[in-house]
Formats: sequence, C-alpha cells, structure tokens
Amino acid sequence: MKDLVLGKKGAEAFERRGIGAETVARLNVYTGKFIDGEVVPHEDGNIIVFPFIEHGVSVNEKFRGPQKKFWQRTGGRKTFWNSDALDDPALADGRLPLVITEGEIDALTAIDCGWPLSVSVPDGAPPAVVDLKDQEPTDDSVGKYEFLWNNRDRLKPVKRFIIAVDNDPPGQRLAEELVRRLSAARCLFVTYPTGCKDLNEVLMQHGADRVREVLSAAQPYPVRGLFTLSQYPDAPAIKTYSTGWETLDKHCQMFVPMVAVVTGIPGMGKSTFMTHLMINMAELHGWQTAVFSPEMPVMPFLRDKMRRIVGRSSLETLHNTPDRMQVIDRWIDENFIFIDHDGNSDDDISLDWIIDRAEDAVLRYGIRMLIIDPWNEIEHAKRRDESMTEYIGRGIRSLRKLSRKYNLAIFVLAHPTKDVASGGSRRVPSLYDIDGSAHWNNKPDLGLVVDRPDPVVPQTTVYVSKVRFEGTGEVGKVLFSFDKWSSRYGLLDEVN
Repeated sequence: MKDLVLGKKGAEAFERRGIGAETVARLNVYTGKFIDGEVVPHEDGNIIVFPFIEHGVSVNEKFRGPQKKFWQRTGGRKTFWNSDALDDPALADGRLPLVITEGEIDALTAIDCGWPLSVSVPDGAPPAVVDLKDQEPTDDSVGKYEFLWNNRDRLKPVKRFIIAVDNDPPGQRLAEELVRRLSAARCLFVTYPTGCKDLNEVLMQHGADRVREVLSAAQPYPVRGLFTLSQYPDAPAIKTYSTGWETLDKHCQMFVPMVAVVTGIPGMGKSTFMTHLMINMAELHGWQTAVFSPEMPVMPFLRDKMRRIVGRSSLETLHNTPDRMQVIDRWIDENFIFIDHDGNSDDDISLDWIIDRAEDAVLRYGIRMLIIDPWNEIEHAKRRDESMTEYIGRGIRSLRKLSRKYNLAIFVLAHPTKDVASGGSRRVPSLYDIDGSAHWNNKPDLGLVVDRPDPVVPQTTVYVSKVRFEGTGEVGKVLFSFDKWSSRYGLLDEVN
C-alpha cells in the first residue's frame, strides 16, 4: 500500500471536516481518478478511496466522488471499515469500547479525537420505514447486515460497543438493528449537542474536546440495574401493528417486545389461527417468524396448511397451478424458519434449546416473531427444588428476557387441563385453565382463547382475555368464519 497517496484535494477535503491528513493517510485512505474506466491511485485525483482492510489485506474499497456519489468495488467483501480494530485485546478485556459509526468520516473523526478503536458500517443506514414490509433480506449472511455475520466471531469477545450513528430516522433504525444483534447489554448510546446529527458535525461546530466528551458520556441502554430518566434514550410510544383483521384490531394489536399465550381445547383451531396470524404479519409488515411445532410435522402438514392460507384456495386447486405453487413455496421459504429437532442429535427439546435456536434465527434471519406450539410438548427441565408453578414462572421470565433482548413478539400455545371438557360436557377455557399454573394468566402481555362452539358450524370465537398495555387493545371477543378448504379465518361480527 506504499503507492497509495492522499493528494492535495483529498487532504484539503478532510481538513475542511476538521480531520488531520496524517490520521487519514495512516489508515490508507487515498485519492484516485478514472483512467481507462477504473479508479487508480493518483495524487491529483478527485475521488477519495476508503480501503477496507481485513487482516492487513484490502478486501473492498468505497469510492466517494464529486457530488457525494458513493460506490464500492464490485464483488468486495462486506465488512467494517477499519475492521482490524476488532482484534485489539483491549476490546476483549473491557479496557476500551468499540465505537461503531454510520460512515467513514465519523469513524475518522473519532479516531482523530483519540478513540482509535472505531469502525464504520460499510453501507450506511437503511431507509427509515413506517412499517417493516420493506426491511432488508432476512438472511444476514447475504443481506444489509452481512458485515456483522462476516465478523460474528470477532465481535463475540467485545465487552462494550458505543453506537454513534446519525441522529435521524435512518440512523435510529440502524442503531436498533445493531443493538438487536449485538445485545443491548453490551451497547451504549451517545447524545449529540443540539443541532448536531453525527460526530463530525460535533467536531466542526464544537471542536475535538466536545467529541471526546460525547463518546466518554455514552450511556448504557436500560437493560439492568437502576437508571434515572435522563439516562434512557428517547423512545416513542408503543408502535402497534394490525393483525390483518380489522375487528380483532379493536381488541388486540401486535407490538414488540411482547410475550403472549394462546389456549383452547385441542382441535378447536388455535394452531391454524396462529398460522394465519403469522402469515398476515409477513404479508402486511414483513415480519419473519420462527416456528417450533413438534405436534405438527413441517412436511407435509404444516407446509400444506401454509400453502392453503397463502394461496387462499384449496390444495387441490393449487396442485393444478404448479407455477403459482412455486411462487407460494418461495414466499414461505423467505419468511418462515422452522425450529426442528435433528433426529440424530442427542439434544433434549428443552426451553433453553428453543431459546438458543431462536437467538440463532435472530442473528441469521432477523426474525421478529417466535411461535412455540405447544408448550406442553417441550421436554421441561424442572429443577428438583422447584414446583411446576415456579418452573413455569421461570420459563415465562426466560421468554420475556428473550423478547426484550431481541425485540420479539413471542407466542406460546398451551393446552388447558382436561377438566374443561370432562364428564361429557365442555366449557370455554380461561387462561387460568392452562395446565400447570396461574402464571399463564398473570404474566403474559396478551392472552387469547380460541374456541369453536359447534364443530359442525364453521364459526370460531377468539376471546381476548388479557391485555396488559394501554393502547394495544381491550378485553373482548371476536367472531370469525372459517373456510376449511383454504384454512383461512374471515370476520363476522364483533361481540363485546
């Protein structure tokens, strides 16, 4: 890299930003110009080139041309700019944090102000979205967050991250996605002076000392311990998402993080209802879902049910249109992940095992929803010194911790006791009837009961029995029609 030179135009551009040319050149940033259709190093060039160095080798380059035009080397590896900072032992032993910025200029600002272990994401922030349907590809190994996947082993030992991205809607979304994948317990947020949206603006308006103050004053996200109000990052009111059924939305809407429980007598349709709900969330909001369903094999039963719901028709009709079936299968493949036990594995299907797989699904696919259907089939690991009630309480707490850590909506389907249908008579179960503990009524954020009063009549009642948070719904019940050919639920009339 000895031939790489930061020319006069480049040095002046960085000096206007308050960044020393010596720091820039030390990090192998250089100027180039187009010659024979490609950018080559040139002292008089008007293109600034940021090499992405990994283990001492340039694996990608980002080019900044006139009028803030950006592009990257074709086929370059997605990684952090200045990624070799990840290997500094001070990150693993906690002496220094890793500063993550939205762009190379801000990372250079931090480095020039005395924070050498600073990196930048390669592609800036994703667009701010009103909804989640235009989110990035679900597989982090090829998507917007491929740089995290490529550095996952190098990131694991890091004790602290300072998230210093832009203070605007795209930057806030980037911060949310970074914290979700790196875990809030390891992340700190910064507060910029009024009128500044990033570190370089702080430098230009207030000087290097203020940049150092901003980074030194980074505060942990509120994960544990005690915090004053001023230590919490500003957050909007709970954002709710439509279930896809207008009448049901009056009683419950989706939000994250959330832990919900769904019960009903076996055979009354609660699994099918939840399958329809998760498909609605994918269609309307782009939510990816991980499903653990040991009672219903994925192939062919769950797959065929999903085909009918997505295709809005019978399986026979879909088989007569193979091209449409291929489109449906591809859409299912892009939006749903199945947590399944490998028959050759010795692992027990415990709640801890499911939580581990769900964490993998967050990192790999960016899931927003987890469904456990049913709770009763999990190989429970109750300690000898705890009752079933204590164990269920501990299990729900573990799921709540998971939902908050990764901003997930978690649904647990649980069967009621046999008492609700004993003696030749049946009644509508309540959340208190779920086998094991009253915790199923007390601890979830949302509680639903799915009931079909007459198996012959294609009508289902969904009782919204528990709503914890104001603004997310109210207790009530909703009547649905049910089409057995498509396995889809349609609205009838609301009954309060």
